[in-house]
Amino acid sequence: MIELDIKENISIITIKNGKVNALDHKMLLDIELALKDIEESHHKTNTILISGNGSFFSFGLDIPSFLELSRDELKLSINKLLHICDQLFRSSKVTISSLNGHATGAGCMIAISSDFRLMVNERAKIALNEINIGLPLFSSTILMLRNSIGYNNAKKVLLTGDLLSPQEALNLGLVDSLHDKEDLYQRSLELALSFKSKDSNIIKIMKNQLNAGLETYVPFDLKSSNEIEEFLDIFYLEETQNILRKIVVRK
Repeated sequence: MIELDIKENISIITIKNGKVNALDHKMLLDIELALKDIEESHHKTNTILISGNGSFFSFGLDIPSFLELSRDELKLSINKLLHICDQLFRSSKVTISSLNGHATGAGCMIAISSDFRLMVNERAKIALNEINIGLPLFSSTILMLRNSIGYNNAKKVLLTGDLLSPQEALNLGLVDSLHDKEDLYQRSLELALSFKSKDSNIIKIMKNQLNAGLETYVPFDLKSSNEIEEFLDIFYLEETQNILRKIVVRK
């Protein structure tokens, strides 16, 4: 489940799904609908803050549950994940990820889709580690990463799949700041509240202008179909399935 709250100018989404906040089909649907509701109904907010519950921001996709889905069902879930990233990246509001713990795989995808990323300064890891489980990523995600940390750093993150410490992530520019566990949420709120006096329409215009400069970025629904089919082809390879069956998600 997720929690959706409003605090002054901030629409707050909290991911709550067991110990590791894994993203199954229902969680993806809930986040997608929450972002849609915020854009369409939260007219008095100009900032979105997304965080996780407990010691994880999000482990990423709930692979064991996806192994039980048909190809068409999995395709729908991947579409929702890419739509969530697109919703955050192209949101008319300022978007902030408050990384209260591990953010790996799809959890990291959501984080890098945000305008700002604050991270807890302790034993958390952040990674786009799909390469380590034999899965590809998507061009929109790679562009967001490259835009955030540059070509060489993006190449290192993608091709090694390393689990990065908070300090390593800060050094690469993958996160904007580090905070003690007890201070992170309050500092995230403070950043979000700092936009309270900013005009919502000006934020929207400036974000559109920023994104217009990314000439190679194509919204998920215009380009991702072939990429998703390629992802599914690889997902259902026997050697990939053997790797994925070893993944355990703590509930």
